[in-house]
Amino acid sequence: MFKSIFSKLLSVYYLIILISFIILGTLLFSLLGDYVTSEREEVLRYTGEKINEITSVLIENNSPVVERLYRMNIESYGANTQSLIIVIDQTGEIFATSGYHYKSIEGQKLSKEQYGDVLLGKNIKKIGNFEGMFSQTVLTIGMPLKYNNEIVGGVFLNTPIPEINRVRYDVFKLFMISVSAAIFIAFILIFFLSKRISNPLKMINKAAKTIADGQFENRVLVTSKDEIGELAKTFNSMAESLQNLENMRRSFIANVSHELRTPMTTIQGFIEGIIDETIPQDKQNKYLTIVLDEIKRLSRLVNDLLDLAKMEAGEKQLDIREFDINELIRIAIIKFENRIMQKDIHINAHFEDEHCMVKADMDSIQRVVTNLLDNAIKFSDNKGVIDISVESKGNKVYVSIKDDGIGIDEQELKYIWDRFYKTDKSRSKDKTGTGLGLAIVKNIIHQHGQEIFVESKIEEYTKFTFTLQKA
Repeated sequence: MFKSIFSKLLSVYYLIILISFIILGTLLFSLLGDYVTSEREEVLRYTGEKINEITSVLIENNSPVVERLYRMNIESYGANTQSLIIVIDQTGEIFATSGYHYKSIEGQKLSKEQYGDVLLGKNIKKIGNFEGMFSQTVLTIGMPLKYNNEIVGGVFLNTPIPEINRVRYDVFKLFMISVSAAIFIAFILIFFLSKRISNPLKMINKAAKTIADGQFENRVLVTSKDEIGELAKTFNSMAESLQNLENMRRSFIANVSHELRTPMTTIQGFIEGIIDETIPQDKQNKYLTIVLDEIKRLSRLVNDLLDLAKMEAGEKQLDIREFDINELIRIAIIKFENRIMQKDIHINAHFEDEHCMVKADMDSIQRVVTNLLDNAIKFSDNKGVIDISVESKGNKVYVSIKDDGIGIDEQELKYIWDRFYKTDKSRSKDKTGTGLGLAIVKNIIHQHGQEIFVESKIEEYTKFTFTLQKA
C-alpha cells in the first residue's frame, strides 16, 4: 500500500481532508449564531420600514380609529417577528408597544442613551439588555421615523437571542479541542511518514546547497524506484543542465569581450581617418562601405553570440554555402589597413587562382581569418612580413597565415588552444587580448569537420594553417 510516494502522500491527504472537514464543520456551527443574527436583523429592519409607512398614514389621518388600527398593526408586526416593538415620539416618550406585558411602559420616556442616536437620524444595532430594560440578551434595531424628511420619532425592535454568548463560548471550546486534536493527530502521522522519505530528500537538499555555492559537479545517488528516485534523476539532469549553462554563460561573456573589440577598433580607425581627413574624400565612400559592413557584422555577432556558446556544446547549426575565400581574405586585409600601415608591415598574398570557392559558414570563417590575421599583426615587429597563402590539394583548400614575429615556445604550443591561455605573459605585445581567440578559431574549424595546424620557432615565425572543403 505504501510502496510509492504517491500512495503515501495520498493517504496523508485523505486524513488531512477529513480533519479539515471536521474543523470546517465546527467553524460553520460557530458562525451559525452570527448568520441567524444577520437574518433576524434584516427582518427587523424591513419591519421598521413598514412601521414608518403606517406612521405616516397615522400622521396624515389622525383619528381614534386610525390610531387603534395603528396599534393593532404594531402588535401584529411584533407577533410575526417575535419581537418587542417600541415606538417613541420626538421627545423620547413611548407612544406604542407590541408586547402585552409592556403596555404599562407606554407614556414613559426612554433615556438619551437609548434613543439619542435614533432621534438624530441614525440606524443602530445593539446586542445586550438595551441599557438595562431587559433581563436577557436581546438584539435591538433602532430606526428613525420620518415624515416629509423630518424625524417625527423612532422605532425600536427588540428580539431575544437566548443564551447566545454561552453557546458561542461552548462552540469555541469545542472548536479549539477539535483543532488541537486534529493538529496532534496530523503531526504524528506526518512525522512518522516523513521519517521514511526524509533521508533521500536530505541528500537532495545537501546536493542542492553545494550547487547553490557554484559546485555543479555533485550528483545525488538514490536507488529507490518510486517518485523520490525519479526526483533524484531529474535533479541530476537539472544539475548537469546548470553546469552546461554556467559554462555557456562564461563563454558568452568572454566571447563578447573578445569578438566585439576587433570590429569596433576597425570602425573607430576608419571614422577617425575620415574625420581628421587622413582618408581622402574620394576614398571615403569606399571606407564607409567597409564600416557599414563591420556594423552589420557586429549586429550579426551580437545575435550569434549565444549561438557561439551553443556551438561549443555542439548545438550550433552552421550556414554552409559557397563563397570566395580569396575575396574574404582581401577584405580582411583592408579592414586591418590602418594597423598594417602603422607598423609598416608588408603583406605577401599567394593565391593559386584569382578565385577559390569553398563550402563553409562564411561568417565563421571570416571570424577565423580575422582572429589569425589580428594575432599576426599584433605579434609582428615593425616592418615585419606576413605571408598569406591559399592552395588546393584534392578536395580541400589550405589557408595559411604566417608572421615573422616573436614565435611560440615549443612547450607552449599544446596550450595555445586553451581558453584564456596567453603566450605573452608580460602583455608587452598583447595588451588587449583575452586569450579566447585561438580557442574560438579551433572550435569553428572543428565544427566544420576540418583541421588546423600550427608551426612556430622562437624569434623566427609562427604559421597557422587550416583546411576548408573545396566547392
